[in-house]
Amino acid sequence: MKKIILLTLLVSFSMPCFSIVTKHDVVEDKYLPKQVPEYLIDMPGEGHGILIKPNWIVTVAHLIFSDYTGKEILIHGRKYKIEKVIIHDNAKKPDSSLFEGDAKPLMDFMKSTSDIALIKLTESVSHVKPIPMYLGSDEKGKVITAFGRGSTGDGKSGSIFETKRKKILRTMSNRIETAEGNWISITFDKNNNALELEGIDGSGDSGGPLIIDKNGKQYLAGLFSWDYVEGDLKSFKHGLYGGMSYQVRVSTYVKWIEQQIKNN
Repeated sequence: MKKIILLTLLVSFSMPCFSIVTKHDVVEDKYLPKQVPEYLIDMPGEGHGILIKPNWIVTVAHLIFSDYTGKEILIHGRKYKIEKVIIHDNAKKPDSSLFEGDAKPLMDFMKSTSDIALIKLTESVSHVKPIPMYLGSDEKGKVITAFGRGSTGDGKSGSIFETKRKKILRTMSNRIETAEGNWISITFDKNNNALELEGIDGSGDSGGPLIIDKNGKQYLAGLFSWDYVEGDLKSFKHGLYGGMSYQVRVSTYVKWIEQQIKNN
């Protein structure tokens, strides 16, 4: 399993998430949402994008594996053609040497990147309502709801990589622990510190939305991005209680997103 993980790391610029991993003492069915959010879009291969304008999708840059220009993407049963993909200029790939030994150099590198991209469609989506972006800088401490079709597991045993092939949509809750620069972070808590549907992201969940509810309205606050690791990379086990992950902080990119939409 670790070999598969490290290979994925080498072919993308970001450490991949592994899945929505659940609490060990909560029935799995409670993590299954009653319906698919309208704004959630499955990317080609795996991972997600989010509809933020009628003809614009935001996603994480490390999910852009090839030139998607002219290709079709399925949005709630209807096919739309991709006109253009815009990757942030600061979406950098780490050198392979960073994947050996102590994790700190790789973690420092990850924090310096911008894991975000935009996808423009040739026509507007009319049957799905976009989600507005969160504009505030007060994310810390707020509860988020998130979605993803990745693999699963629980906080005691960790993520089971093979389960991602089922692509079952799950939801989870967590509390934003830090909101600094380009990133927000969450930690997989347990016992009294954990929310009822506490969870953490994982493989196949990249680009999945972190949603803040404000006055009864949903806002896109983050996108699943990468896992935080301490110590030797070879000993890392994803999905255990106490694990932390970093997500793209949408509020810091609103100006960039609006400028790209204006220019294109």
